[in-house]
Amino acid sequence: AYLNNAGNSNVGSSVDKLLDRLKVETPRGQTVLSELIDIFDVYEMTELKNKYLTLAKNLKCTITDRLATTLKANANVEIGAVFPNYKFHSPVNTVAKTIADVKADKKIVVFWSSTCSHCETELPQLLAKYNELKAKNIQVIGLSLDSDKDSYTKKIIAFPWINDSELKGWNSSYAETYNVHATPSYFILDANNKIISKPNHVGDVLTYLNV
Repeated sequence: AYLNNAGNSNVGSSVDKLLDRLKVETPRGQTVLSELIDIFDVYEMTELKNKYLTLAKNLKCTITDRLATTLKANANVEIGAVFPNYKFHSPVNTVAKTIADVKADKKIVVFWSSTCSHCETELPQLLAKYNELKAKNIQVIGLSLDSDKDSYTKKIIAFPWINDSELKGWNSSYAETYNVHATPSYFILDANNKIISKPNHVGDVLTYLNV
């Protein structure tokens, strides 16, 4: 609630005091640091996220499993990193077995769910440009964070791109692997699966790809 308080300009100094009192090198301090990095990610507070991510990377103590997971997940999705490959479970609209098997000049990977209100607004905009994207050899891969099979199945009927889901909601393996904290989340990959952009919204996706 404190971080979400609009206009608060003392978040950084307050977090510094908190971590100092907790002693950030301790297991408890590292747990709080890890949670804060995730929170800053959710609220798109990029400067603060990067500040404390750098702090975490530079710790000289033994790193807890929780913080190690946060560090690995963020490293997985840095601009310029190769997108960790993912083996599809029950994909539709493709014969590819993994994301790396999908051949395209560029790939848009979107994490979404049928119960996400922002997805209801954004994915139709992506759908409206799908033919233009295909003409440019740009493929869309939707990975769903749904848990209800019926809801997911009904929704993807409208989406002609590659769709897959573990049907485990936020317990899906890719939520952790790709450091996904909100839907929709977008990644744009080049032909070699290198991350070249992480747009915040569908408009940013379409602008980046010039469609």
